[in-house]
Amino acid sequence: MLLPVTLLAALGWSASSVAQPKPNIEIKGGSEALRENIRHFLPLYEEACKTPPWRLRSLLRESEREITAAGQALGYYHLTFEHELTRTDDCWNMVITVTPGDPVLVQEVRIVINGDGVNDPAFQRIQEKPGIAKGDRLNHGQYETLKNRFTSLAANRGYFDGKFQHARVAVSLEQNSAVVELVYDTGPRYRIGNINIQQDILNDSFVQRYIEFKEGDYYSAEELLELKSMYNNSNFFSTATIAPDLHELEGESVPINISLEARKRYSYSVGAGVATDTGPRLLFGFEDRYISSRGHSLTADLSLSEVTSTFETAYNIPMTRPAYEHLKIYTGYERSNTDSSRSDLYKVGTSYTRFEDNDWLYTYALNYEREDSAVGSEDEQRTHLLIPSVSIFHTKTDGNPSYPRQGWNLLARLSGSPETLGSSVSFVQLYGRAKYIHPLGKGRLLLRAEAGMTEVDELTSLPASVRFFAGGDASVRGYDYESLGPKEDIEVDGEIVSEVVGGNNLLVTSIEYDYLVRPKWAIAAFYDQGNAGNDFDFDFARSVGLGVRWISPIGPVRIDVAKALDEGRGWALHLSMGPDL
Repeated sequence: MLLPVTLLAALGWSASSVAQPKPNIEIKGGSEALRENIRHFLPLYEEACKTPPWRLRSLLRESEREITAAGQALGYYHLTFEHELTRTDDCWNMVITVTPGDPVLVQEVRIVINGDGVNDPAFQRIQEKPGIAKGDRLNHGQYETLKNRFTSLAANRGYFDGKFQHARVAVSLEQNSAVVELVYDTGPRYRIGNINIQQDILNDSFVQRYIEFKEGDYYSAEELLELKSMYNNSNFFSTATIAPDLHELEGESVPINISLEARKRYSYSVGAGVATDTGPRLLFGFEDRYISSRGHSLTADLSLSEVTSTFETAYNIPMTRPAYEHLKIYTGYERSNTDSSRSDLYKVGTSYTRFEDNDWLYTYALNYEREDSAVGSEDEQRTHLLIPSVSIFHTKTDGNPSYPRQGWNLLARLSGSPETLGSSVSFVQLYGRAKYIHPLGKGRLLLRAEAGMTEVDELTSLPASVRFFAGGDASVRGYDYESLGPKEDIEVDGEIVSEVVGGNNLLVTSIEYDYLVRPKWAIAAFYDQGNAGNDFDFDFARSVGLGVRWISPIGPVRIDVAKALDEGRGWALHLSMGPDL
């Protein structure tokens, strides 16, 4: 019986402790900011009901000093207050009534900058907009913030000898005014000295190509943070430590120490997903990060699903600015089997990708593709295409990858294939895709558009992968994947049947609104329209629907029920997942 008795005793103790009374301290008068500051200063909040009277009297005397200090911190130097202490049978309570009085106002802000920083625009901006202005109520927190701005800026821009020669707030109680005085001597601005790199996996000359600054440049902590980010995102290093060596200052230069810890050479990944368009999908990935000491790497990716399966292996070569540009040589295979077409595509190619300083991504590619494909009941045809292309891509978000409330992206690609270089057919194709997200109340407005245009003599000479189709999870919901497009009447078993054969042009638009009902759940309503067509002769298919969104770490998981507005069509279920942008 020992255990039950002990358990009951513990439960009884817990219940009694929960029911214990607490002191009630009420503050009246003044602004909420003043009352909150007094609460922050008061030591009484830490006391229990059983605090003896002698300690309460001592704390009351201390509280008088703390309340005065709390008022002065916000400029209330004439603050008065009264407190009333009462007792009940089991606890004590206190009411503090505050009369702030007239606040002390800032009469003048005097800021003087000496040293090399006198001509530095960053220091000049603080001097011009210190955050404290004539006529403001004195706030010592703002004064300390202003001082911290000077010291932080000095450390970030290499003024390692910077110090305040004079710093004070002169308060005149008679005039109810204050003068803020700061004199800051920045000293010299240090320059970059020796750059010391510690790593043992790649060629030093390659690692140095990430560095955008050089010895003799002015020191900038921002540039060091950018370099750290580039190393961490390079896929070569698991940890990058970059810091100035302030113990080895020489003259007016500071050494920079860089320590890099390598990632494991081999990387393996396995994933799974599901979507209505493709069904269940398995993903496998492999990477050899260190084919050579110059940063060359090898990747292989396999994606398997009932509708579309792909395999690609690529040899990646970093270029002059490895964080911003690389060359890729690749080969791959893609099998596709949709309701409207089937295709086996083999490709080999090379691409050059450059990330510009304005955050636009440019890709120039040249592919050779051999494709065996058939659309509808067309005879299978084999095409050989040499396809040069150029594409641009840009994404801008609010920094929330799983549920951005504002942002947009844009992809545009121009490609073609000339018969003069041995291709089976000549064509020129322009394709674009855009998405825009804007906050609206507790929800978001999502706009989506997709368009394409192809110039070709005969559509039937194009392989399935080059033709345009519409319909599916990311196109016009309510219709099956790639089930929309121009149709062709053919005879099957003595009957005339219309089959989708694809088009040379494409236009799809969508408007959607989703609304958060819980932190990780949203409901959505949408309207989609679009189709593929020939010569801009679009017969738009339209749909409306409702959906549910679960905000997962990898982006929303979307479950949609869509009603195609064509007569005689029913409801369709769509499941998809992944980031919005």
